[in-house]
Amino acid sequence: MKTPAPKPSRLKKIFRRVFFVLASLATLGALFVAEENWRGSRAWRNYKSAMEAKGERFDVARLIPPKVPDDENFAACEYLAHSFEQSPESPGWTNIDSSLRYVINLPRRSGWPYGLSADLTVWAAAFQSGPPNPELAPGGPPNLQARRLHDRRLAASAENSQTHSQGGATPEKIEPVQAAAIVLDHLKVCEPVLSELRAASERRYCRFNVPYEAWTGPTQEQAAGSTLQHLAVVKGLFRVLALHASAELAAGRTDQALADVNVMFRLEDGLKDEPLLISQLVHYSSTAVLLKPISEGLAERRWSDAQLHILQERLVQTDLLTSTVRALYGERDILANRFLSGQISQGHLFMLRGWDYFEELNYNRAFQEAVLPRINLAEREVNPDTGHACDLAMSNYPPRGAFIHHRIFAALVLPGFHAPENAAAVQTDIDLVTVGCALERYRLADGTYPDKLEALVPRFITTLPHDIINGQPLKYRRTANGKFVLYSVGWNEKDDGGVIATNKDGNPDRNHGDWVFEYPD
Repeated sequence: MKTPAPKPSRLKKIFRRVFFVLASLATLGALFVAEENWRGSRAWRNYKSAMEAKGERFDVARLIPPKVPDDENFAACEYLAHSFEQSPESPGWTNIDSSLRYVINLPRRSGWPYGLSADLTVWAAAFQSGPPNPELAPGGPPNLQARRLHDRRLAASAENSQTHSQGGATPEKIEPVQAAAIVLDHLKVCEPVLSELRAASERRYCRFNVPYEAWTGPTQEQAAGSTLQHLAVVKGLFRVLALHASAELAAGRTDQALADVNVMFRLEDGLKDEPLLISQLVHYSSTAVLLKPISEGLAERRWSDAQLHILQERLVQTDLLTSTVRALYGERDILANRFLSGQISQGHLFMLRGWDYFEELNYNRAFQEAVLPRINLAEREVNPDTGHACDLAMSNYPPRGAFIHHRIFAALVLPGFHAPENAAAVQTDIDLVTVGCALERYRLADGTYPDKLEALVPRFITTLPHDIINGQPLKYRRTANGKFVLYSVGWNEKDDGGVIATNKDGNPDRNHGDWVFEYPD
């Protein structure tokens, strides 16, 4: 009689069952991961192939400005090339003294228009008495109508600065020519740099040597870090050059003022092809500063016909809408897609490789639906209704439920993409000043402004720019004092008769009222 085999203990049975369950779960998990990875990868490949079949491109190389020889590159001159080697705060950065650093480092107050005399008076008083008031930094759009609202405040600030420096004594009024002399004398310290820039601006190209090619799976911080360094220098130069040009205009040296403006245009050449939004944001603010001395010269009737023709030809080459679209693609392909692709190849940002693919797919889909349509390059329009439709499309990618639907990246990154609206506002300023140059040339030739803008074509302008907001002609009328009002209907799409809306602090409100260019009384 055989002895029966011993029965496994209860503990062993439990262990075997647990092991079987765990092995089954592990197998199911592996199958799930494999299926999700395959599904996400397949969905992204299919989407990308479908978009490429429609003409869409995803390669980064097309966005990077081509390299140019250093001896033909304005941005390769010693001062500008140095911006990639050390910070502007480093010892020995430049021979510009501390007083000029106040000009470079002052924050520009958004939407603050200036008049030639008041602005120079403030700077002259500030240079004599100490650091300028941070609220009086030069810049702002050329809405010269609003200048009258602020001239009194500017003059009062200048008098307060002088009174403080003179122990409470009432200062003598600084005339514009005297103010210009004070400012130019104060800025002599930067003349070696300005002379170098003027000479180098004759070179054929301007391409800042941002190390795009060195990025390997860059994060946004890496990309911004390699770009911000020269942008800070460029912003400072725009401020110095604009102030210098304004002083030259007041002193009656229009050729020297034009040379300063030309250097700013050449710096703008280097910014316009940079495929990142941070570069284009600096491009917008710098262009607003560039327009300031041009507008002042128009208001004071300082520019000659030949100078106006040069400025006009150069202004029509500034296309912020094209630059912005390029930068939007850069944000998608250089930053977002390369970042997500790097996460897919090196690890997993959202737990599974397949989910990373879905994140990339949904980001690109949202970009196509809610970002790119904001600018219509074919019609040269940035229509508010289209912008509202894009906002509505973006509402399909809310933070709530983003994890389940693989829309975390899109929900976090894309809602802030409103650069097209900013580009529209500054490009409108460019168009208004361009037409303003043509109107002034007409006045110089015929003694008065035309009844209609169409009279400018083709003698004084080849093609009249239309209103970027709605594609309609810009609004124009002559005034009883022999001047004119020229404007866009602005973001509210309503013709308010050339009235500028202001915020509580007195600055122009871009969301309401018209976007106006008007000579002051």
